[in-house]
Amino acid sequence: EVELDIYRFELGISYAIDDRWDATLRVPYFIKDQRTSVEFPFGGTAAERAAAIANGQIHHRTETYRGFSDWELAAGWRKQHVFGTGTVMRASIGLTVPVGATEENTLTAGAAGLRHLHIQFGNGTVDPILDFYAGFPFHSKWAASIFAKARLPFYENGNGFRGAPEGLISPRVTWLPHKRFSLSGGVAAGVQGYTYWDGVKDPNSGQFTLNSIFSAGYRLTDQITGSLSFLHPIHSISLGGEDEFKAGPTVSMSVGYSF
Repeated sequence: EVELDIYRFELGISYAIDDRWDATLRVPYFIKDQRTSVEFPFGGTAAERAAAIANGQIHHRTETYRGFSDWELAAGWRKQHVFGTGTVMRASIGLTVPVGATEENTLTAGAAGLRHLHIQFGNGTVDPILDFYAGFPFHSKWAASIFAKARLPFYENGNGFRGAPEGLISPRVTWLPHKRFSLSGGVAAGVQGYTYWDGVKDPNSGQFTLNSIFSAGYRLTDQITGSLSFLHPIHSISLGGEDEFKAGPTVSMSVGYSF
């Protein structure tokens, strides 16, 4: 059994070029804390147990990994009143900057009984990224919104790895009881496609997850805002059919400063 706690820290910088265009840079840093254990539901001899533990150590170990993930650089375009009075829309297109650490072919290493690492911090490729946001006020204190994002790798890195296409869509409803305070709730559906090593599909890849989202935001001053979000998994399924993956809850905190 493998448990993985993920801590993500991200610095985001956005520059408004004019009232329509902006540029953004996101720099994520991860701490990935992995813990492993071995169970023997059918018993086994001492030698068999030792062999099972040794084989598991080839693939997964109790270790902590740290590093920057791929950066994201994008240009965004926004416009108001596109879908009606008071509505707002923003669309952006960009690229990832491959700074995250990558690994060598895990499929061939595993088949040869060689120690390897499944955890990567990037794809090792420049990948297109797209995102879209639309907001729809329907009352003085209520609004609906939808956000979608995609990352679309289209070639292999130097180790023969091709990252999974990723997609996310999240509709929400927001309540504004006060001009400085907001509450929102919704869902987020995310999918990761298959990864490939030298053209061979990784049987452990592919994942769909549906989460509920509850968020609170507060404007401390005209320049400083803060938010707290909680994501709870409703349903998840492993598309590859090999390993069973169970997603855990996610807590997210952010602070923004405008200048």
